[in-house]
Amino acid sequence: MKQPQNRRILLIDDTPSIHEDFRKILAPATQAAANLRKLETSLFGEAVQPERDGFQLDSALNGRDGVDMVACALQSGQPYAMAFVDMRMPPGWDGVETIERLWRVDADVQIVICTAYSDHPWEKVMARLDVRDRLLVVKKPFDPIEVSQFARTLTAKWEVTRQATWQIESLERAVQEVRASEAALRQSHKEQQTFVHSLSHDLRAPLTAMNSFSQLLIRELGDSATGRALHFLSRIGANAGIAEQLIDDLLFLDGVSRVELSTQPVDLGRLARELLDGLRSLHPQRQVEVNVHEGLWAEADRGLARILLRQLLVNAWKFSSAQPTTRIEVGRVDGPGDEAVFFVRDDGPGFDMTYADKLFHMPQRLVPGSELTGTGVGLVIVSRIAGRHGGRVWCESAAGAGATFYFTLPGAEPAGAPT
Repeated sequence: MKQPQNRRILLIDDTPSIHEDFRKILAPATQAAANLRKLETSLFGEAVQPERDGFQLDSALNGRDGVDMVACALQSGQPYAMAFVDMRMPPGWDGVETIERLWRVDADVQIVICTAYSDHPWEKVMARLDVRDRLLVVKKPFDPIEVSQFARTLTAKWEVTRQATWQIESLERAVQEVRASEAALRQSHKEQQTFVHSLSHDLRAPLTAMNSFSQLLIRELGDSATGRALHFLSRIGANAGIAEQLIDDLLFLDGVSRVELSTQPVDLGRLARELLDGLRSLHPQRQVEVNVHEGLWAEADRGLARILLRQLLVNAWKFSSAQPTTRIEVGRVDGPGDEAVFFVRDDGPGFDMTYADKLFHMPQRLVPGSELTGTGVGLVIVSRIAGRHGGRVWCESAAGAGATFYFTLPGAEPAGAPT
C-alpha cells in the first residue's frame, strides 16, 4: 500500500506576520490557496491539482525552538520534509547556525533560506554549510507562487530521497544476506568435502578387502574350484575394482569444479593424436582408422582440455571395441556466430537418444552389455570441464549408427601460439 506523502513543513522566522503569510499560501482549504492555484494555472498553462490534505505548517520564532521541534518530530516518527529558515533572527542563532544544527538532528530535511539581506557573504554561507543539494534561497518579499512551488517540489524531493535511501538499504541488506549465504555455502561445501574424503577412505578399505580376499579364495580353492565359483569370485573382484574407480572418479569430479583455470591457446588436434597413440600402444591388436582434423585450436586450460578429450576418446575406443575395424574422427564444425564447436565421432553401436539428456548430468550407461567397464562419470566430467570454460556439450546418435559428441570451447588463433 502506498504511504501518504510527507507534507510536514516547518517555518522558522522571528516575524509573526511572516507566519500568517505562509499559512495563507500553504494551509489547506483556504480561499487564498484556491486563488493561488488559479494563478499558477494561468501562468504555467496547465491545471495544478489541489493537494488532498494541503501542507501541515508548523511555526517557530527562533532557531533553538525550531531545532527542538525537528528533533521531537523525528523522534516521534513524523519528520519534517522541509523547513523555511529566516537568515536574520536576532538576538539568537542566525539562519546559518540554525541550519547547521537542524542537519545535525535530521540530515534529510530540505532547507529554503528566507532572506532580505545577510550578515554573511553568500560564498561563506555556502562554504560553511557545504551542502547544495538540500539548500535553496528565496528572497523577501515572497512571491506566493515561488513559495508554493518550493513546497511542492521539495516535499516531493524529500519523498524521492527517502525512497531511494530505503531501496539502497534494502539492497545492502540483500547483499549482506547473499554474502552470508555464500559464506554458509562455502562452509557447507568445505564440510561436505571433508565428509566425502573421509567416506571415500572408509569405503576404500572394505572394497580393497573384498578384492584381496576374493583373489586369496581363488588361490585357496585351487583346482577344486568349479568354473561357476571362479566366475562369481572374479565378478566380486571386478565389481570391487569398479567401486574403487568410482570413488576416484567422484573425487576427481569434485576437484575439476575447484581447480583454478590457466587458459592458453591449445592445439586440440595435437592432444588428440597423442592420446590416440597411447590407446594404440595399449591395444596394438585393434584395427582403428583415425582422422584428426587440422587447426583445432581453442583457448583453454591445457590440462583440463586433455582430460576432456581423453574421456571422449576412451569412450569412442571402448564402445567400438566389439567391431573388427573402427573409425574415430576428431574435428570442428561451424557453430552460430563465432562459436567454436569441436566433436569426437565413432562408428560404434550408438544408442537411443531418448535418454541422452541424462548423459552429462548423472552417471548413465546407454549401451547395454556387462562386458563394458567404467563408472559412467566420464561424461559428467566432460560437461563440467566444458562448463568451467563457458562452453556446453551435447551428442547425436542412433542405435547401430555410431555416436558424435560435441563440445564448445573459446576459439583461439594458432599463429605463434604455444601448445
